[in-house]
Amino acid sequence: MSATKRILASNIRLIILSSLILTAFTSAAKDFGVKGHTHQIIEQPFLQMIDERLQKVDMDKEQSKMISIAKDRVENPKPVEGVKPAKTGRVFHFDPTYILDEDAVLPCGKILHRAGTMVNPLAHMDLNRRLFFIDSREKMQIAWLKAQLNNPLSDQKEIVEDRVILVGGSVLRLKEELGDEHINKVYFDQNGELTSKFGIKASPAIVVQDGLMLKIEEIKLYKNRR
Repeated sequence: MSATKRILASNIRLIILSSLILTAFTSAAKDFGVKGHTHQIIEQPFLQMIDERLQKVDMDKEQSKMISIAKDRVENPKPVEGVKPAKTGRVFHFDPTYILDEDAVLPCGKILHRAGTMVNPLAHMDLNRRLFFIDSREKMQIAWLKAQLNNPLSDQKEIVEDRVILVGGSVLRLKEELGDEHINKVYFDQNGELTSKFGIKASPAIVVQDGLMLKIEEIKLYKNRR
């Protein structure tokens, strides 16, 4: 067994043990009131009770179950809430300017910007990439994405890299469908951090640099959806 598998097995056993301990404490804390005569109760030693419960648990079966759950969460992550297939087209801009909460210091020790300074990263560097937000559970969105990836921007001074950020669907399955050429371009918007930050409410959407702003376009693909 590899070191990674041994660590995973150890962690899963710890989770199972913790669950049993929590259950034991919860059961011990229940108050069913008093009915009839009361008698002194000789409690079973706590560690003995835990040991007896562990003896009844099929650790291999529980470990297999936990691995299956973890694998499913990786292959089928929870869709980003609040992002639906676009019913109408929408174009808007996002200002990436933010306020520094501490001094920005160069490697040489020189202070580039003081804390409290408003900074726009696009004033100092170009994005040089397109960001595609799609739901890969929607076949029309995958078809749209493939057309975009096969039509790279050619009027830029530098090569524009593409990044695909899923709001729903499987990263692994989309990588297989797109092929090796795009295998390192696919990501998932964990906890909706990017869509929330940019204000994206519908998919598919594309984000590109527009001067000192980011231009965001949500695209309606479905003619009959309202």
